Amino acid sequence: MKVLKNEPMDKHTSFRVGGPAKVYVVPEDEYELMKLIEFLHSEKLLYNIIGNGTNLLVSDEGVDSIVIEIGKSLDGIEFVAGGGKEECADADGIYRIRALAGTSLGKTAQFAANHSLTGMEALRGIPGTVGGAVTMNAGAYGTEMCDVLESVEVITKDGKLKELPAGELKLSYRYSVVPEEGYVVAAATFALKKGDKKAIEAEMADYQQRRKDKQPIEKFSAGSTFKRPEGHFAGKLIEDCGLRGFRHGGAQVSEKHCGFVINDGGARAADVYWLIAEIRKRVLMEQGVELTPEVKLWGSF
Repeated sequence: MKVLKNEPMDKHTSFRVGGPAKVYVVPEDEYELMKLIEFLHSEKLLYNIIGNGTNLLVSDEGVDSIVIEIGKSLDGIEFVAGGGKEECADADGIYRIRALAGTSLGKTAQFAANHSLTGMEALRGIPGTVGGAVTMNAGAYGTEMCDVLESVEVITKDGKLKELPAGELKLSYRYSVVPEEGYVVAAATFALKKGDKKAIEAEMADYQQRRKDKQPIEKFSAGSTFKRPEGHFAGKLIEDCGLRGFRHGGAQVSEKHCGFVINDGGARAADVYWLIAEIRKRVLMEQGVELTPEVKLWGSF
């Protein structure tokens, strides 16, 4: 287990901002993660889980809680049947793949495509890990994790491994019970069907081109900054307030897509936070719609 002190969090977040974590821990395997969670709960020590840091804003002062990274050391994909390596469908033609929580969602979707399995095409471009994607029921282009997730393995507060059917997570738009139950996602199993490989790859390429054309994927950001308000699109509301390109310090409303706040170079977490707050205020005043941030906040703002 790797333990780092005063680890700069701007190295671990897609915004590339954030002060230090007093203690930053990287478990080497699932067992170490289980024992660590058990210990921290027994000692009543606060902790936060980070994967790719793609939906996160850490304050410039950093975080006092222990930060646990679930990343490359907990990365792996296998077929559930057939000894983990060979494809094997059930009587209904369902193939199951299991991905560890630190595996990138994109890698998991690509694994499915490589084996002609359909259902995850739209998820290919989401930059987070499987664990983070399950926790927030991530989605894009009309597909969410709940559409393909069959079950999940979680670590409970007492350090025990527990398997839950997807239904018990109460998945809805950008929500699951994982945080409030104190669960830590260890792995997820996806149920997929066979498709035409060329069609799957073509669909994935189309989604990727759409992202490239319409989203500022070349800039540092946390992806979509706000949840989609019912009956509206956040980016359109922001644009209608005349905020395209609006900036504060190094933080800016993307010129390419107003639903993204970006670090345009040299931004501090305080700049990003101020800009998000100002956008929310302006949209509420001018459009009468309250925007809810999708980005999670760590530390004091």
